[in-house]
Amino acid sequence: MKKVVLFIAMVMPLALFAQKSPVDKLFDKYANQKGFTTVNISGKLLNFAGNIDTGDETTGEMLSQLKGIRILSVEDSVLNRQLDFYAELEKDGFFKDNTYEVLMEVTEDDEVVRFLARDAGEGKLSELLLVVGGEENALISIRGVIDPANIGKITRSLDIDIDDADINIKK
Repeated sequence: MKKVVLFIAMVMPLALFAQKSPVDKLFDKYANQKGFTTVNISGKLLNFAGNIDTGDETTGEMLSQLKGIRILSVEDSVLNRQLDFYAELEKDGFFKDNTYEVLMEVTEDDEVVRFLARDAGEGKLSELLLVVGGEENALISIRGVIDPANIGKITRSLDIDIDDADINIKK
């Protein structure tokens, strides 16, 4: 009996740790589906990009500290009317049961835009999350060591244009 209890005590934390967050579930559900644009930039590629000599040492150091960037947006107008990323996350309890701080929220009649961040201590962030739901749907997750002063540099170095909640990835 003691072995069973010990086994359960050891396995339970692993099972809880292995559960996906609502954000991960949303990416998994819609990534690589027709009508969606999915961008997944690994930490290795960001590290590689950070090591390229661009003459801007700060940008290189910043990129090498990122673990990954994921972008999910709905390109199909019919799908956009049927979906609401914000509502899906809210239904899954994400906004009540998370360790994110809301940095900014914009709510209009048919759209919600919310910037969230997870604190890493020492004035740094461990994740920055943009959720757009309603009339237009988009989700951007930037993970790693993020200095808030460098957020603009991240989007400029990757040519990500965030304009009126439309996510345009320059090619």
